[in-house]
Amino acid sequence: MLIYANTTIPQNFEHYRTINTVIILGVTVMATPYKTKQPVYLKDPSGRFANILNPEYADTRLGHSLQLQTPMVLNFPFTPTISVIQSANYSSYDLTHTNFQQRAFESATNMDLNITAPMIVRNAEEALYVYNAALFLRAAMKMTFGQDDNPGSPPPVLRFYAHGIYENVPCMIRDFTWNLDSDIDYVEIPDPKNSKKTIRIPVMNMFVLSLSTTYSPKSVRENFSVKQYLAGNLKDKGYV
Repeated sequence: MLIYANTTIPQNFEHYRTINTVIILGVTVMATPYKTKQPVYLKDPSGRFANILNPEYADTRLGHSLQLQTPMVLNFPFTPTISVIQSANYSSYDLTHTNFQQRAFESATNMDLNITAPMIVRNAEEALYVYNAALFLRAAMKMTFGQDDNPGSPPPVLRFYAHGIYENVPCMIRDFTWNLDSDIDYVEIPDPKNSKKTIRIPVMNMFVLSLSTTYSPKSVRENFSVKQYLAGNLKDKGYV
């Protein structure tokens, strides 16, 4: 099976493909669904974080890291359950001695998405990916602070893609749940920051996320119309 990474490789970035692996500057990337293009994924286009989900893009021989040139992509390789919540707000005119009330439109709400994603671990490489994915999701809920570049910046706006129905949807992570269950096996891997320590990752994980869509006033003013939305012309702009 021929696989590839989910990010754009610069033209001057030497890479060689073999039948069951991809070799990038001498780093072998094993065939795993976490590293191949999937129909459901989250992307961070901000370039704020080092690309911990694709460490093969850090190479000192080029004199700089390629990690910030390749967007962070979190794959959901095993089809998640996606629940979509959208509603409209109406106020009520409560008149005296009436059996019915009239409604006045106030606003439509931003769409919320609830994602329940199985993350199965079959080897050490996939265990490390799941561990780093959890780190990324938690980091994407925090503002920069202290010793960070540009301290005080809000969490990044991510992009959500699913099954060709949702494309480039701007969203924020509102909550993230990851249970370490007691009744399943664990895979033990070396701690990536301390080889004398180990990390244990469950073989069966369930990532539960709540995403909320967000749009800038400029984008709404310049791009949105119900006519264009209904015609399907705004899907690639992330309007849902």
